[in-house]
Amino acid sequence: MWLVIPAAVGLFLVRTVMLARRLKIAAANPTLADMRALREAKRALKAHRAELESAVSSTKGHLAAAKRLARAPSPDGRSKASGVRRTVEDAFVSRET
Repeated sequence: MWLVIPAAVGLFLVRTVMLARRLKIAAANPTLADMRALREAKRALKAHRAELESAVSSTKGHLAAAKRLARAPSPDGRSKASGVRRTVEDAFVSRET
């Protein structure tokens, strides 16, 4: 009866070592399925990078357009005032007419 616990611990250690060796061997020699999964992951990563580059370039385009519009003179010839001042001026002009 007193040998049951040491036997169980020993069996656990042997199975753990065997499993570790199998995993080490499997990592050293990838199977066809592993290689296929790796290729698929690489393809998915490339597709994701292409979408990301497209999104970044479109964002840069929007930013450049916003900067260009911010530097453009206003169509009515007014100086570049704050948005609040322009809103107030436009409100007074519309009330007077």
